[in-house]
Amino acid sequence: MIWWAAYLVLLAALVVRVVPPGTAVRPPLQPGPDEPLRLVTAHHALFYVILLGAPLEALVLGGVASGRRLGVLLFAAGVALYRVAGRALGDALSPLVSPRPGAALVTSGPYRYLRHPMYIGQALIALGAPLTLGCRWVVWLALPALVVLGIRATLEDAALGRAFPGHGGWAARVKRVIPFVF
Repeated sequence: MIWWAAYLVLLAALVVRVVPPGTAVRPPLQPGPDEPLRLVTAHHALFYVILLGAPLEALVLGGVASGRRLGVLLFAAGVALYRVAGRALGDALSPLVSPRPGAALVTSGPYRYLRHPMYIGQALIALGAPLTLGCRWVVWLALPALVVLGIRATLEDAALGRAFPGHGGWAARVKRVIPFVF
């Protein structure tokens, strides 16, 4: 039962967004003609399937005991990194690969150390969420999710390079996924 409670708390921390009163509502983004919408759709679909499929698998098949502690740690670290990175992006946050029009290149917060901290958070979530409930089938969806995140990070780097003149210097200093290494 503790694993279900941990899963539900972390899922709520991931999806519930608190908007301060008086915050202006931004108009929805309109994707440009070169936006890879199929990739964006696959990205979001995979994560919904992982986050909804893990509890379904656990209810139908039950879960194994091994790996749950690691799962909770990965899931919690992923949610924390995802939220911190999203807060650092602020108004620049976009569900699309292309940067939000009028936004500045964000190089503060976790973006001082990583170019794609939100994607690293999502990778941790993709692995940790199913493990938290002891799922052994849904966790395999983390592999295609990691591939999609890698492709998306590559395309996003190119889009940021086209949009921001300072991107090249920042990208040369800041590692893609592992601080100070890669």
